[in-house]
Amino acid sequence: MGNQHTSKPVRRVAVIGAGVMGAGIAAQAANAGADVLLLDIPPRDVAPDAPAAERNAIAAGAVERMLKAGAAGAFMDTTVAERVQVGNTEDDLYRLKEADWIVEVVVERLDVKQDLYRRIEAVRAPDAIVSSNTSTIPLATLMEGMPQSLREHFVVTHFFNPPRYMRLLELVSSEDARPEVAERVRSFIDHGMGKTVIHCNDRPGFIANRLGVYWMQVALQEAIAMGLSVEDADAVMQVCGFPKTGIFGLWDLVGIDLMPEVTASLARLLEEDDPFQAYVGAVPVIEHMLARGWYGRKGRVLQGFYRQFTDSDGRKQREVLDLVALEHRAPGPVTLQSAGLKSGQISELLASDDQGGLYAWRVLSRVLDYATRLMPDVADAIDAIDAAMRLGYNWRFGPFELLDRIGVSAFAARVQDEGRSLSTFVRNASGQPCYKNAEQLDWQGQYRPISRDAGIIDWQSIVARPAIHAFERSVLRELDQDIWCLEFSHKVNALSSVLLDEIETALAEAIAADKGLVLYSASGIFAAGADLKEFVAMTTQDGAIDRYIRRGQQLFMAIRQAPVPVVAAVAGKALGGGLELMFHCHALQVHAESQLGLVENSVGIVPGWGGCRELLARSAERFGGSEAIQHTFTLISEASVTASALQARQRGLLRDSDGISMNRDRLLSDALALCRQLRDAPEYRQPTLSALQHYVPAKPLAVEGYQAVLEQRLLDLLNLASEPGWFDRFADHERRCNLALLQYPESVQRMQALLETGRPLRN
Repeated sequence: MGNQHTSKPVRRVAVIGAGVMGAGIAAQAANAGADVLLLDIPPRDVAPDAPAAERNAIAAGAVERMLKAGAAGAFMDTTVAERVQVGNTEDDLYRLKEADWIVEVVVERLDVKQDLYRRIEAVRAPDAIVSSNTSTIPLATLMEGMPQSLREHFVVTHFFNPPRYMRLLELVSSEDARPEVAERVRSFIDHGMGKTVIHCNDRPGFIANRLGVYWMQVALQEAIAMGLSVEDADAVMQVCGFPKTGIFGLWDLVGIDLMPEVTASLARLLEEDDPFQAYVGAVPVIEHMLARGWYGRKGRVLQGFYRQFTDSDGRKQREVLDLVALEHRAPGPVTLQSAGLKSGQISELLASDDQGGLYAWRVLSRVLDYATRLMPDVADAIDAIDAAMRLGYNWRFGPFELLDRIGVSAFAARVQDEGRSLSTFVRNASGQPCYKNAEQLDWQGQYRPISRDAGIIDWQSIVARPAIHAFERSVLRELDQDIWCLEFSHKVNALSSVLLDEIETALAEAIAADKGLVLYSASGIFAAGADLKEFVAMTTQDGAIDRYIRRGQQLFMAIRQAPVPVVAAVAGKALGGGLELMFHCHALQVHAESQLGLVENSVGIVPGWGGCRELLARSAERFGGSEAIQHTFTLISEASVTASALQARQRGLLRDSDGISMNRDRLLSDALALCRQLRDAPEYRQPTLSALQHYVPAKPLAVEGYQAVLEQRLLDLLNLASEPGWFDRFADHERRCNLALLQYPESVQRMQALLETGRPLRN
């Protein structure tokens, strides 16, 4: 075999298996910028000499289905599909010689996989990586009888479904594999595909499925044994911090038919004395459901523990399974008082003397005990197990974090009071917390540093340090000696007068201290535009709206003209004024899954803090002056929100120079590096925009009611961009346009409707 270069990046990926998982992995690799080859078997009824289009129908069909799902599906933008080529495993296996990484995503049968590996080995490039997406079969079993050359380049890369949105990737290597092999694929999956890569030991089910399937079995069987209703059990599990689906809803989501197969597969691979074996027996309720074809949320009949259907009047209805009568019925109320606690109130829940408190203990005591017994068998550190469960099963807290919320001493005492033995981990812990400061407990009872990959900032350690300035709605923090961070600290981060004041103060302090400034939010919303409740109140105050609009315009221009670099680190939603704030920063670093849009039209106004002007500028750069006005009008009038940062770039909301972080964990570090780069480059002090002229005016749409008025006003505003020198005067035009629109009662009605119902009103 040729020499392997650790620096060689993964640029070409081949995926074999075009089912839901394989196609999703192929799409995410394409989202990452790789050229992708997607292969599957030819359809059974297609002759060997049939045209390629017929032979490749399975893989081509998978791509077509993903395209139909749009940018919210597997592809972050439909243009990404251009990077995916299709083929079949009989005619096109030779094309694997071009791949840097070959991913096997075929049926969970050892004979099928090993036959495929032998065929891959005959054609792959000497340094090509081969991996399996297996969820249950150990790597050592997969490599039995395989040549040494393949062993040296083989790892397990276990994705979770859907591959675009689930952040966990379990990576398993072996002593045979060259060290650089795991590092090359890990780097691409981390930086390119945006996954949190957890290194696992080569054990059945690895981490997440080993513990997650056990939890699903325990929670279901204990609820049935205690005679709880589906509603009560699901509510209690939500209090524990488990997914909003609850346990029965999750069974439906995974598949009632699939769960027994996965459980049995794991049980066959585990030792006879493993606690997992106590919950692998047949469950009469499940057998009853399988006999009737109640498989959960799959197929045409959405019927499992919950039944979803459309009634004769076209209304969507939902029923729930009575676990005694085994018939579906109308949903009932949650009857347990403890089930009404808030998510995360673990101590209060376990202290409750009702059935909910007892059920929670019966589940948590077994699941957490099992998690501690998996150390160090499945992973070398408890934070790896916690991260796997948070990211792979959407637990709010990992098992060791849950243990700390209960208290290790309290947990151990209650387990012993019931006559059960303690795991080695709990015994060695001696009542100490699992996490203390920046350290974690190992299975021998010693504290070890929590290791982090290079380029990932520990936000919690930043938060733990004294703040430079703690405001009401934001906090000014130090990222390093030259760069500060203004964290928007509320859930929605509406740009109220209070928050605008805080941004202005933070900017002034950063300028005075000669520090770069990063704007950031750790929540799912970067900034959601103007505070609508405050805005509506201002409409009754003489001159208040005029002052508010001017205030935002002046502040945003102050950001643009600041003598220190200002960078927006954006994750989640940036809507309306939040996007306008981004537009005025010197540079942008945006998480790939962010949703961006100028949505003011949905509340009866137009963007007033420079959004129209800035989107016109970006549209002109991307599409040319002849199309910029029409493109800008379409995005604003439709209150369009992008499904990803890649789509935002295609639509002109982001420039090619704006940074996109695929991995959410790396966003802040990437923004910090960008801010430091601007600080070191004197040209950042004079950010420029292209001069805009010679526009072709847009045409009005045939609509009725207030929407017609709104769109005509927007068109009149945007068409001013075809006049010489428009750019410098445009802020005043935006302000006047909004003041005129607010004279119509329908504009305020739209705002009030959104506040009351959460849904925009278009009339």
